[in-house]
Amino acid sequence: MTGEESMKRYFTMTVDVDPPFSPIQNFIIVKGVISLLDLFDQHAIKATFFVPAVVAENFPKIINEIAKRNHEIACHGLKHDPEETALNVNKQIWVIKTATEIINSVTGVKPVGYRAPLFRANKDCWKALQKNGYMYDSSLIGFPSIRKYRACLQMHPFSFKIYNSSIRVNEGFHLLELPVSTNPILPFPLGGGWLRILGLKWAKIGVKMNFLSKTPVVFYIHPKDVVAVQTPGLFWYNYRNTANGLRMLDKIIEYAKSYEAEFLTAYELVRLYKNKFENLRPVVSLNF
Repeated sequence: MTGEESMKRYFTMTVDVDPPFSPIQNFIIVKGVISLLDLFDQHAIKATFFVPAVVAENFPKIINEIAKRNHEIACHGLKHDPEETALNVNKQIWVIKTATEIINSVTGVKPVGYRAPLFRANKDCWKALQKNGYMYDSSLIGFPSIRKYRACLQMHPFSFKIYNSSIRVNEGFHLLELPVSTNPILPFPLGGGWLRILGLKWAKIGVKMNFLSKTPVVFYIHPKDVVAVQTPGLFWYNYRNTANGLRMLDKIIEYAKSYEAEFLTAYELVRLYKNKFENLRPVVSLNF
């Protein structure tokens, strides 16, 4: 990588297309995905959509619309069940193999990237991914490289493993890790839910700090974050500011563009840095 390339700022937009848990969620998936696709078209950027196999199977038309618009489709598990990654390694190999085959059968393209349901990945999951020929995982949460410590943050209902590097090599594997970015001041992931709850200023500070530390920004959002529908029985944080979600995301994209950031899919970002790792031992954790 040249010195000029190392000075560039990169932004990867990711979308987690979680499965519906009520009839109204069917509408949210279709409406949300189309709204996001239209926004990305307006900005002429490409994104990575992490799709569970059950969603690909039940929403083939909308998933193929994602592919038709030349966005990357990656795997988000079989049924988006966090227990999938609690299985033993042989069962995880089967689960990921099945999910991969379903997504491939719908889109005609085998996914090379993976994000565990609710970010709950482990070494057995990485083994299963490697066995199934995956190139990268995006199931961890990463601080900008300006931070010099490594920590683990536990929060209900999620469990985040936080690392002090951006792209790294998973310990003992040749699988590359592409963590979701955080705002290191208030260390929550840069994602749609936290954007809606903590606000635009908080997200912009997180983007800026990652850029200043020469760390690519990996941002994630859900279709439900941009559709103003209140589903009965959900907690307030599931629908807070959803009416403003798309506008706020638009502002984040504009803000990243003000730094002349280059927008890449997860696959493109991993490919960009792949050669950096090929001659290094897999146990090495690297910063930019």
